[in-house]
Amino acid sequence: MFKFLILLLFISCNKTTVHPVKGEVIEAVYGLGIIKSEYTYDAKAAILSSVKEFYVVEGQDVKKGQKLFLTDQGSVYGAPFSGKITDIPVVISENLFPQTIILSLVDLNHLYLEVSLEQQGAMKLSKGMKAEISFEFFRNKKLIGTISTIYPKNDQFIAKVLIEEWPKGVLPGMSADVAFEVARKKDVTLLPVKAIANGHIVVVRNKKKEKVMVQLGLVDQEKAEILSPALSLEDEIVLP
Repeated sequence: MFKFLILLLFISCNKTTVHPVKGEVIEAVYGLGIIKSEYTYDAKAAILSSVKEFYVVEGQDVKKGQKLFLTDQGSVYGAPFSGKITDIPVVISENLFPQTIILSLVDLNHLYLEVSLEQQGAMKLSKGMKAEISFEFFRNKKLIGTISTIYPKNDQFIAKVLIEEWPKGVLPGMSADVAFEVARKKDVTLLPVKAIANGHIVVVRNKKKEKVMVQLGLVDQEKAEILSPALSLEDEIVLP
């Protein structure tokens, strides 16, 4: 019995031909999303100065208008919106040069996904398309988002994705896998992508191999829709 199983495994691993099948194909664009906040605030020194007193600490939740810190010039900085203090990179009495960041505040109630795309993928997407989002810490649950805009950023292509209800505990900087469904077809002729080489397939007919150019329709990560030539489900296609 063991030898028989080994023989079957050897045959399947050395399979040289496949047959077309009828089925469904979904073409999708994939990207990596990073959680961002719509509202972030970096309090910066306007002139050479120092902080005399902090009223908050890192990780603290604050309300709009709440006092954040006092400078040696007598200026009290307040929170422009409610959020969480994410960084206080300076200490009291430290000499601060203009534009030095004193404190960072992030609004955790207005999040979005910034999804990086390849050029070809970005061209297939548009505002309003749905996105399926999955986080590594709960793979069994899929979230649905919507593209609000697509734009270039530092020679990259970005899709901004909004989600109505975020999972508990997500924070800016966390990542997620994102899939955008571009098109879907049912009951079409399919072949494995690996059976296609340089736009051609090799068909066995009358015990002879014939190299044929193919016209493809939708393509996913594993299979491709064959528009032409017309293939029978009995045709044998040689794997490269």
